[in-house]
This record gives sequence, C-alpha cells and structure tokens, in this order.
Amino acid sequence: MAFSQRLKSGVRLTVVPSKKFKTVAATVNFIAPLQLETLTPRQLIVNLWPVANAQYPDPTALTVALQDLYGASLRTGVDREGALSIATCQLQFLSDAVLPKGESILGPALALLQAITLHPLLSTAGYAAPFFTPEQDNLRHELQSVTDSADNKAVLTAQAQYFQHAPEQAAVLGGTAATIEAATAENLAAHWQQMVSQDEIEIIVTGDVDPAAVLSQVAAWPLAARPAVTTPLQWTGQVPAFRQWQTMENFQQSQYVALYHLPVTYYGPTYFQYMVTDALFGGSANSLLFAAVREQASLAYYAGTELDAQTGATLLQAGIDPGTAPQVRQIVADTLQRMQTGQFTAARLHSVQEELIANRLGESDRQSDVNSRLILQYRLPAADMRTAAFVRQVRAVTPAAVQACAQHYVLVVDYLQEGVAQDGE
Repeated sequence: MAFSQRLKSGVRLTVVPSKKFKTVAATVNFIAPLQLETLTPRQLIVNLWPVANAQYPDPTALTVALQDLYGASLRTGVDREGALSIATCQLQFLSDAVLPKGESILGPALALLQAITLHPLLSTAGYAAPFFTPEQDNLRHELQSVTDSADNKAVLTAQAQYFQHAPEQAAVLGGTAATIEAATAENLAAHWQQMVSQDEIEIIVTGDVDPAAVLSQVAAWPLAARPAVTTPLQWTGQVPAFRQWQTMENFQQSQYVALYHLPVTYYGPTYFQYMVTDALFGGSANSLLFAAVREQASLAYYAGTELDAQTGATLLQAGIDPGTAPQVRQIVADTLQRMQTGQFTAARLHSVQEELIANRLGESDRQSDVNSRLILQYRLPAADMRTAAFVRQVRAVTPAAVQACAQHYVLVVDYLQEGVAQDGE
C-alpha cells in the first residue's frame, strides 16, 4: 500500500513499497504552470542537474558519487502535461534488499538526490556558471536539429497555427530561438530561486523500501511551505478558425499535417472512447488510416495520428511523395467517413483495443511510469488510473461509441509542407 504524507504546504512525499523491483526509483518533481518564457530556464536547469552541484562541483565528482552507489543512474527531463510543466529528476539505485547483508545505500542515495536538486552550484556569476554556456549551445543545436528535420518542421508549423493563442503549447520544450538567446547564468539563478520556492513539489519513491526510513530523511530537506499550484491539468484555451495552406520547402519528401479539435478531456467521461477511436483512425499499427494510405494506396512512407486528450486535439501526420497530397487528403476524409458509418470490422477494433492494453501493461512495470501516473492522479483525484480499470474501460468501448466519437472530429489545421520532387520524378 502506498504511503503519502504532505510534508508542508505544496510539498508531498509518496512512497510505493514494492518487492517486484530490484531497484529503487527516487524522484523529485517540480510542478508549475506552463509558460513560454520559462521553457528555456526549466530545460537548462534539468540539463545542468547531471553536470554539477554545490557538493559535487564538476561532472567527474558527480560521476564518482553515482559509481559509489553501485552505479546508480540519473534521469532528468521536463514534461508538458496539459497546462502544466513538470521538471523531473529521478535517481535509480539498487535496493538494499539485493546488497550484501548489513549494507545500505538508501540514505546516501537520498542525500545525493537532495544535493542534485536542492543545492545547485550558485555563485555571483549565476547558476552553474562554468557549465552554462556549453549547455546553452547544446540547446541551440537541439532546436536547430529539430527545425532541420522535415517532419518536425511541419509539425511545429501546424501546431503554431493551432495554438496561436497559446504559444507555450506549440514550442519545443527547450523554448524558442529567442528564449534560448535571452538566457544567462544570472537569470537562470533567479529562476531557480523561483522554482525552489514556488513550484509544487512531489517526491515519489518506489521500490523495496521502508516508508518510515524514507520519511525520516526527506522530511528534513530544506523545502519551505508554498501555495499549491491551482492551474488545472486540462488546457482549455481558444481554438482558432479553420485554415488550409501550403508552403514549399527544400526537402525530398512532403509532409501533410492535420490537427483536429475533439470534445474530450483527460480521464473525462468520454476519454476511453476517444482513445480507442483515435487508435482505430490512425494511432496504432492496426489503424484504418495506416492500412488505407500506406498499405493499400502506397501513397505514404508513414501515416498516423496522436491524440492529446489534455489539450483536446489529435495530430495527423503523413510523410508523402510530392504531388500526392490531394489523394492523401481524400483517403483521410474517406477513412473518417468509414468510421462515422461503422465500416470497420469487430476484429480490427478488437486488435486495436488489445494493442492499447498491451502498451499499458508494458508501462505498468516501469518505475518512471509509476511516478508519472501518481502525479497525474493527484491532479485528478476522482479518476481511476489503475491498470485494471484501464483494461476494463478500453475493452468496454463499443463500435457504436466509436461511430459517435468519429462524428466530432473538427478539422482546424490542414497544412501541406510540399517537398521538391527530384529530377525524373
């Protein structure tokens, strides 16, 4: 049974004891409203966590500290969950149960996690100043590599149109060229102070551990009380009017991207119906769209959809040959109409449902996914996010429910990034 205790206002510890894992995953999550101007600072901070801190002031010292914990591993990142930004630092290390008798690394491991997340390398020059410039350069190069990719560039262009009133939803998690250039070690230090004092903090530990032992150490971490983050998980911003357009780009392949608005919310009343409907449409290997566009018409290198219930949108993307967009658009429209009129087999629907279930069962055995689900569960306490409930709800979706959901796909963005046909084509 999970142990959960609010240590202070805005700070909670959750321990999920489990003997099925040989490792312990200890995670600190910083939760804040998603904002365009904070994308780059938050990304830089999590990128610098594995580099240096006040106790281990260079990468070599930190690497040695991890090796001393029987080769513990560190994973950091920023996730966009609806209208929230979640910066995460997870330390994974061997459970004391598998170590030589009488030996324990739980205490030193939690102390290291505290040093990494709560005691940064600060100076008058700013946050981790000796290492700031290389990390800023890395972020520049990552953004450039994204925009140099045909498929990523097309998606970003389409998302910028759909989320024109919420640019924080359209940007990559590292921010924009402007926010990356504006970053300095000094303003990063200022943002860190804001993060550590104002972000809601969820500390989650999973594995073969004693909750009391974890509590006795984590309760002493220097975290002040702070107000809870009241921003809802669900994004409910303004959706623009329909737009169809195309651009010419110097890529060999064309990219067709469509964004649909759906009346669905994350774990809302129709969440599972839309999940299954979109998987049948284009979000699975057994989807109707994949079969129609690629396997039957041979018009696409790939084609699929991705549902984001937290924003009420699904993104359709197809990599196609230049000049084939009209046929692809027609096949997409015909596929959606087939779903609206029930022209799909029970066997295909069943295969899609079982694929969704298999993916979820695989995730349930990962400690990182336990952390992610707990955070979302705390934001939506009425939702049943247990795996058994997921399986039951997915299997309960009927062909009639799929037909009903398919009626509510509203096309908002229709964008073609037309490539340049090669000579002789």
